[in-house]
Amino acid sequence: MLKDCKAGERFEGTVLVNEWKEVPFRQKPGAYLSITCQDRSGMIQGKMWNFDPQVLGWLNDQDIFRVKGVVSEYRGALDLTIETIRMMPKEEVDLSDLLPSSSVTAQELENRLKSLVDKIKQPKLKALLEQFLSHPVWGEAYRQAPAAMKIHQAYLRGLWEHSVRVAEIAVGIAGNYPNMDCDLVLTGALLHDIGKIGEYSYTRGIKVTTEGRLLGHIILGIELLSEEIAKVPDFPRELRSKLLHILTSHHGKYEWQSPKRPKLMEALVIHYADVMDAELFHFEQAKENHPEDEWSPYIPSMERCLYLK
Repeated sequence: MLKDCKAGERFEGTVLVNEWKEVPFRQKPGAYLSITCQDRSGMIQGKMWNFDPQVLGWLNDQDIFRVKGVVSEYRGALDLTIETIRMMPKEEVDLSDLLPSSSVTAQELENRLKSLVDKIKQPKLKALLEQFLSHPVWGEAYRQAPAAMKIHQAYLRGLWEHSVRVAEIAVGIAGNYPNMDCDLVLTGALLHDIGKIGEYSYTRGIKVTTEGRLLGHIILGIELLSEEIAKVPDFPRELRSKLLHILTSHHGKYEWQSPKRPKLMEALVIHYADVMDAELFHFEQAKENHPEDEWSPYIPSMERCLYLK
C-alpha cells in the first residue's frame, strides 16, 4: 500500500493513475511523465524520467497499472521515481484495493438511514424517500457514490455518509424551533446532493462526468428529484416546490454557485448543516493524518491551518 512507502525504499504494486501529463525538461530537449498514483490507502506523486512512446498510448486508454520504482522525499512530500510500468488485465484488478471507501460500514449507514426515514410522518415525503432509496439504480448509486472528487468524503459511500450526517445535524437543529417542518428537513437533507450520482463516475477512479461538467450536481439533482416526485401519486405542488428549493439553494451563496439563496427555514438549516459536515470533515482528516502535530498544514479549501490539540 502507498501509505506504507518510506523514503529510500523500493515500491512495487498496482496503482490507479488519477492524472498524468508530459512535462518538458527545462534545460534539455524532451519531457518526463508526471503521474499521480493512488490506491485505497492514499496518493503519491510519481515521475517517469525515461519512457517508451507506447506508454503514452497506454495512459490514454487505461488507468490501472503495475509499477516499480524508488521512493524519495521532495519538498517535504514523498515522491515515486517510476522505473517500469505495465498494463494490468481486467481479470487481475481488484478495485477494492484501489478506491478508498468510507470508514463507516455499510451496515451502520443503513441503520442510521433507516432510523432517519422512520422519523418521517408526512406520507408523501416518506413514500418519495422509500421509492428513491429502493430504486434498483438510484438507490444503489446513492449508497456507493462519492460526495466529492477532492474536498470532502471523496471516497466510495461518501455521498451516503455525508447525506446521513447532514440529516442528523439538521434535524438536531430543527428540533429547537417549533415552527420548523422536521419532515421536510429530513427529506431535503437526505436528498440535497443526489445530483452527485450523475456528476461523478467512480468505477475506475473518481472523475467528473460530461453531464457533471456541463450541468453540475444541483441541476442534475433537480432533474432526478422532479422525475421521482412525478411517480408519487398526488404529490402536493407546494411541497414539491419546497423540496426543489432546498436542492437549488443548499450551497447558500451565489458565489458558491447556488442558483438561489435559502428562503425557507428548512433550506437555511440544511445549508448550514451541509457546510458544517464538510468543514468538520477537514478537522477529522487533519487529526487523523497528523496525530502528533499541534497544527495542520495549510488547507486550501479552509484557507487556514487547523489547531489539532
